[in-house]
Amino acid sequence: MAKAVEVFSLLGKHELVVHLDYGPALLGLAIRYSCPLSAVHLSPERVVRIPQDQILRDVARHLDHLVKGLTVRIPTPSGPACRGRLCRPTCATIVIQDKRHGSELPLAWLNYEEEDPESGSRVGKVIRMNPHDFTADELSSWNRLRQRIKGIAWAHHQGAVAALSP
Repeated sequence: MAKAVEVFSLLGKHELVVHLDYGPALLGLAIRYSCPLSAVHLSPERVVRIPQDQILRDVARHLDHLVKGLTVRIPTPSGPACRGRLCRPTCATIVIQDKRHGSELPLAWLNYEEEDPESGSRVGKVIRMNPHDFTADELSSWNRLRQRIKGIAWAHHQGAVAALSP
């Protein structure tokens, strides 16, 4: 095992891939992370779950700001067949750090349901924000949120690695 750790440490900086999920269906925050180079012995993806009442105030404020930014971008259903349709956000995903997206950060998307109250039918849809879609305020919130979430993910990762060491 020691040889594997040495080999991976020679490959360069270990960088976590970090995404977060947030929304009413989750009852809190889920921070998903993986470490492709250094964590062969860990599960491919780990999740840190934080219940709604334990989310730090500044983190919640930035999350709510970004989710609101996504929500206002949901297009209003139009046309005669769409009258009375309701749009309900279900889960937002915000990419915190991911080299696979290169310079395509910040990146976020919101899953939502469009429901027809008459028929009861629901259709799942997604609205996406790419880097050029973020306002200056949203970008500022994303940067602050990014620092906090990266710290939480890294601390959790370090604890998982330490638990495996002899």
